[in-house]
Amino acid sequence: MAALEPGDPRQVGRYRLLGRLGQGGMGRVYLAASPAGRAVAIKTVWPELAGDPAFRARFRAEVEAARQVSGAFTSPVVDAGPDAAVPWLATAYVNGPSLKDAVGRYGPLPERMLRTLGAGLGEALVAVHRAGLLHRDLTPANVLLAADGPKIIDFGISRAADGTGLTAEGQFVGTPGYMAPERFRGEEPGPALDVFAFGAVMAFAATGRPPFGGGPVQSKIYRTLHDRPDLDGVPPSLAAMVAACLSADPARRPPAALLPRLPGVPQAGPGWLPGAIDREIREHERTLVMDLRDAVRRRTRRRLLAGGAGVAGLALAGGGTAAALAATDRGRQVPPPPRFLWQAELPQAGDIAVPFITAHGVFVLELFSRMAVSYDATTGRKLWSEKVRNATVDKDSVYVQLSRGGELVAMDPASRAHRWTAALPSGYDVHAFYGPTGGLLALGDGDGTVLGHDARTGRHLWTYRGRDATDLRGIQGGSLIAASGKEGDHGEGTLLGIDIATGAVRWSRTYGDTRLPRPDGGDLLFGFRAEHTLDAISAVTGRTVWSAGFPAAAGDLGESTPAVTVANGTAYLGARGLYALDLATGRRKWAYEPPAPGGDDPTFLVEGERAYVFDDHKLVALDARTGHRLWSAATPADDTAPLIVAGGLVCTVAAGVTGPGFYGWDAVTGKLVWRHPPASSNTDDQWVLTSTGPFLVALQTAALVAFRFA
Repeated sequence: MAALEPGDPRQVGRYRLLGRLGQGGMGRVYLAASPAGRAVAIKTVWPELAGDPAFRARFRAEVEAARQVSGAFTSPVVDAGPDAAVPWLATAYVNGPSLKDAVGRYGPLPERMLRTLGAGLGEALVAVHRAGLLHRDLTPANVLLAADGPKIIDFGISRAADGTGLTAEGQFVGTPGYMAPERFRGEEPGPALDVFAFGAVMAFAATGRPPFGGGPVQSKIYRTLHDRPDLDGVPPSLAAMVAACLSADPARRPPAALLPRLPGVPQAGPGWLPGAIDREIREHERTLVMDLRDAVRRRTRRRLLAGGAGVAGLALAGGGTAAALAATDRGRQVPPPPRFLWQAELPQAGDIAVPFITAHGVFVLELFSRMAVSYDATTGRKLWSEKVRNATVDKDSVYVQLSRGGELVAMDPASRAHRWTAALPSGYDVHAFYGPTGGLLALGDGDGTVLGHDARTGRHLWTYRGRDATDLRGIQGGSLIAASGKEGDHGEGTLLGIDIATGAVRWSRTYGDTRLPRPDGGDLLFGFRAEHTLDAISAVTGRTVWSAGFPAAAGDLGESTPAVTVANGTAYLGARGLYALDLATGRRKWAYEPPAPGGDDPTFLVEGERAYVFDDHKLVALDARTGHRLWSAATPADDTAPLIVAGGLVCTVAAGVTGPGFYGWDAVTGKLVWRHPPASSNTDDQWVLTSTGPFLVALQTAALVAFRFA
């Protein structure tokens, strides 16, 4: 969704507009909120159509017919203003990417998903035709992939434009490349028109390209009239059906009623989408709920000022999600500070150490001495220690290569009991672990041999060998990202996407500096090029999805690569400030640029609807969607100190000589709630903060400190 522009209306009928969804041959489409907080899509027609009385009459008739369309795979009409100064139509909002965007980002759909898509689209066309309508513009952009199945949008108003100046000027109501040949021959269209478009959409979904190619409109029209469709890549089991739908003769196309009857169709519903798209939908839903809540709050505030009453909760039409989020912050209690539990001294002072919180306690890995130590999270009692070569954890297990080598072991964090063991190749030394993600535990030796193991059983799944995989970067979008060279090398090398299920190389490309967001942050990784350019790269296909520049004021890359966080449908870039870029397009949403940025990139954190960033010994809270400054608080912490949100507080730690200690501010209001004395007199080394459940753990050099929230 793009932001509203200066010329856009802020209100259409009784709906408050929230942003732009797109535009087409008929008009512009907006996301809007009803008075009760229901999400709808509003299409307003172009002004040149609004002034045509004949168009208005046809539009009114088409809207009434469209109201009769119902079905699991259509987006129903919920309201319309055919007699408004600018006619408009409101349909239930569908939370999901278009088929066009999904294929562009993640590649062609697998056969199982194609069957579900085809059956859903076929059923939707049957519902449209049953109401006496034709869609006339079925394209990948008008098919949305929702959690409960595909949805057809934009049906019911295309015929209203026939005979207007829009078509008289040589334009089309439809999209060449998906329009049937009879439309170009001037023949009267029938239901077979939509069947042809169905075949073209299925071919695109299966191959990633239109069946009649790209290029100028006239070229696409010529190929539609004279050439065979390009169906190379359509699964053999579907190819005959798709080819029949794309027949140049309408009489030879199958009737729409047969389209939902594809054999072996998995049921549409939760789980029909691959994880990458499903995560994108859930992330966008969280953002949408915040937008709808704000719209209801603003409307409620106006009613209260006028003597009216409050408003009920919110609902996402089409997604089936309800959220009672209309309550304001009035009367909100300040979160209580955490309670100090214990402090422990690590056995090897001076080592670099990393803390983890498991379901059973606190686990610390000391990187240089290669010592693993487990503590009881509540009491601080040391449970066990073990000499290891390397280790990683999840909430239930500690995965280690023991110092004697030879075996990979999954251990119980509390008892050290072995859950499973797996043999490693002779002489193999684990340089890095990644995962467990998607059930995979990936191991790299730093020399190009990568092992994939099942994290549940320890079973060896695959081996990859190659000098182009000497450095593992992480797991994203079902790919293990590997590279030649080390993080921070500014020269170009090879970047690989290795399939986590098979160990096969999905893609390979050159790279400079790269960053991966956390594994649940979508399916993009980010590359940095000279001239202040950020590339968003699909972890699934390796293709560049978009490129965006950030200003020279943000500074050169220097010795470090700027951090990137993904949340709220946005990529947040920390580079001498904070930049918010639309995750789908790379378009700049907003920027927070300190007046006099320092030499280092300040720490920033995005949590829910707020972003937090250090700015010259101030902690600044911003609205994560708009960049609007919410509050700021003075802090003795360095601008590169760690930040974490836990227990309703945004917490940090100051290690300098002035005001050392732990601090926590109310994440909503910025009120200082918590200060705890310093746990160490060492002012040189940086602290690490981590939190899981009620526990907050801080570690600096040899000091390990634990707190608990109520």
